[in-house]
Amino acid sequence: MVRSGSLTPARRFRRGLAGAFAGLLLAASAVAAEPVTVFAAASTGAALEDVVRLYEQQGGDNVAIVTAATSSLARQIAAGAPADLFLSAFPPWMDFLEERGHTDAATRRALLGNTLVLVAPRGGPFELNMDLDIEPGFALAAAIGDSRLVMGDPGHVPAGIYGKQALIALGVWPEVSRRVVRAGDVVAALAFVARGEVAAGIVYEPDAARTGNVRIVGRFPADTHAPIRYDLALIRERAGVAPRRFYDFLLSPAAGAVFERHGFVFRPGAE
Repeated sequence: MVRSGSLTPARRFRRGLAGAFAGLLLAASAVAAEPVTVFAAASTGAALEDVVRLYEQQGGDNVAIVTAATSSLARQIAAGAPADLFLSAFPPWMDFLEERGHTDAATRRALLGNTLVLVAPRGGPFELNMDLDIEPGFALAAAIGDSRLVMGDPGHVPAGIYGKQALIALGVWPEVSRRVVRAGDVVAALAFVARGEVAAGIVYEPDAARTGNVRIVGRFPADTHAPIRYDLALIRERAGVAPRRFYDFLLSPAAGAVFERHGFVFRPGAE
């Protein structure tokens, strides 16, 4: 006879099994609740927010966006930061992670293109105003005067690297290089211009277009700098179903329409 309050071995086994199963369900629920984390170039932040909003409205997983300079994000991922996807504004930084085994190389895709522009504070005294492409030898130094030109740090920020390449190609880098303010990323560079703290800045066109306190005074010809290409890849150490679903959505026409509305060129898989 079984005493009151005691359990047979079979019952103890079933109760233990039920407890273990409940624990597994709780663990699975916790994993499912963890958002997909995207480390993305600062210039993509506003567009990505709208892409994520659309994705979640359609029943997609929760997504968290971390934006900063591509170089900074790549180093953080290499150091073990918990990113599920990486959207880079400069292919060599994706190479940096790929060579160290941090990205799933098979998932690397070119996602976006962009345009580099020269901007000045709206209503300010900046004299240059070119509606079309900037021409070689343009009088940038004279237009800056005693003020400064801001751009992402050409030592590691993609927009600054492209900007320096363009100024070299146009023959004006030597005379303006000492007047350059080196910003931590392109968004910070744009803020300098919007506050009127510099005469001009080099940023991406989508950022400039949505900022009311700056005006675009010229566009840098595409052949004056390396192609501006944003690469996307999954992080190998954190591969999972939810990150893959959002990765696929980023490559979809629905996401592409959002990026294009923000001024990017949507080019999934392009070389």
